[in-house]
Amino acid sequence: MNKSNKTRSYVVSAVVAICILFVPTSLVQAEDVDLSGRTEQDMKRDPRSKPVEIINFSGVKSGDKVLDLLGGGGYYTELLSRVVGDKGHVVLQIPQAYVRFAGKALEQRLADDRLKNVTYLLSEASDLKLGTEKYDNVFLVLGYHDMVFLDEGWNFAVDEVMPQVLKSLKPGGTLLVVDHDTTVGHGIKDAKTLHRIESAFTKADIEKRGFRFIKQSDVLVNKNDNHSLSVFDPKIRRKTDRFIMLFEKK
Repeated sequence: MNKSNKTRSYVVSAVVAICILFVPTSLVQAEDVDLSGRTEQDMKRDPRSKPVEIINFSGVKSGDKVLDLLGGGGYYTELLSRVVGDKGHVVLQIPQAYVRFAGKALEQRLADDRLKNVTYLLSEASDLKLGTEKYDNVFLVLGYHDMVFLDEGWNFAVDEVMPQVLKSLKPGGTLLVVDHDTTVGHGIKDAKTLHRIESAFTKADIEKRGFRFIKQSDVLVNKNDNHSLSVFDPKIRRKTDRFIMLFEKK
């Protein structure tokens, strides 16, 4: 090989090395989250919920103990169970008021003990039965706004819930929060009517409760959402402007 060819070879090798070094983490880790073999409903949700990016962002790994708080029908529970593996465990928690919404999806998810490293926990805000320093991670996806208002048959108050969540996390454990954003300055004003909560309010509120903010992701930001519609409106459903934040127990 002549000198010119050697030089070109070194340059190409250097460029390749730099490209590998700066590949986004979500792409490098995407294969770690197995999306296959789930329901058609789950598969249709994936492109808009971006679970691979969110789970990678959270830092959940093999062997972890994870709480899926207000886990609904278990969309994230199933994926987390695959990530933590046989040596890990996932607890899917919902209150009785959630059962009618989770319904058949949850029954199908847990049927025949198909998720062997998952425990279903039906518990209320007054006593969530979470234990002490039990979890490495807590997932709270599209549920924080439900904790800041009362309604007939609904009481999952943030002031009751969050101290128990904090206590249940191991030292340095993390809390992932994903929710529908709303207009700047609205705080919790739209929580009951539109099922939205302001990102800035949420961050400040959680920081007051014994957590340290680590980082935020914009992977679910939608600038075409003007925050005026209910998250259940067909025009915006599954396409809302959502914030993603990761916190650590102090």
